[in-house]
Amino acid sequence: MESFIVHPTLAADCHVLGTWRELRLLLHRDAHVRWFILVPETDATEWHELPAPLRDQLLTASSMLGAMLKHDDGCDKVNIAAIGNMVPQFHFHVIGRWKTDPYWPGVVWGRVEPGCVYGDGEVLELKAKVLASLLGMAGSE
Repeated sequence: MESFIVHPTLAADCHVLGTWRELRLLLHRDAHVRWFILVPETDATEWHELPAPLRDQLLTASSMLGAMLKHDDGCDKVNIAAIGNMVPQFHFHVIGRWKTDPYWPGVVWGRVEPGCVYGDGEVLELKAKVLASLLGMAGSE
């Protein structure tokens, strides 16, 4: 969707990793946790309003990211949610948590600890890893 725009709050809080199918792939700037945000290219604001093919893409991408976080990055727990009221645009969180992160065991929402951000090289590395995983998985479908 060429005219699709990511909500300004998400754009300010995140690095853009790219697009896979009809999903915008974002990485939250807070590097204390590995926090991906998936934004479907739609005007729908609720899970049940998403067209079935878009829901399927979202489930596929979030499952792949969750597996990557757990197995490749060694996260203790993966949190997946479509929650929040501050940003009206539908978005889906996939967050890798470690027992050593400063938010553990509580929630990450609205609790950004300053001082731990990604360098440009780390963002590019994660972008390549995520896109390669999604593209590789798409070939196996």
